Amino acid sequence: MPDLLLQTRREFCVHACQTVSVLTVGAVATGCGGLTSPSDNDPSLPVVNASVNSGTLIIPVDPTSPLAAVGGMARVSTSAGAFLIARTAEASFMALTAICTHEGCVVDRFSDQAFVCHCHGSHFSTSGGVLRGPAGSPLRLFATQFADNVLTVRLTG
Repeated sequence: MPDLLLQTRREFCVHACQTVSVLTVGAVATGCGGLTSPSDNDPSLPVVNASVNSGTLIIPVDPTSPLAAVGGMARVSTSAGAFLIARTAEASFMALTAICTHEGCVVDRFSDQAFVCHCHGSHFSTSGGVLRGPAGSPLRLFATQFADNVLTVRLTG
C-alpha cells in the first residue's frame, strides 16, 4: 500500500509540473501575441492617391479627401514607398514614412492620437516620435508644402 501512495504522489507531481509548464508556455505565447491584438481592432487609415515626380509626392486634396479637414489623416502608397499624412492646421501637414522602425511593417492604423503598427504594437506621434515600443527610432519626417489644394511632399534633400 505505501508503494501505491508513493506512486500516486509521484504521478501527481509529474502531472502538476506538466500542467504548470503548459500553462506557462500558453501565457508566454499569449503575451507575445498580445502585442498585436489591441492594434488589430484599431481603425485602418484611409488610403489616398498620389503621384511621384522628381522625388516629390503630389497629393490632391479635394473636399472629399480624408485630408480635407484639420485633423484628417491618410496613408499613401506609391512606387516611392508608403507614407503617413496628417493635416495639423489649415495649411500645414505632417508627412512621415509609414515603415515601422522596428521590423519594417507598414504602419497603417491610428488610435488614441497615435499611428499604430499592427505587427508588434509600436505607437508613434503625428510628428513621428516613438510613444510606445518595441520601435526604438522615430519615423522619418518629410518637408511639406500646400498650395491650391495640392500637397507636395519632398522625399529628397
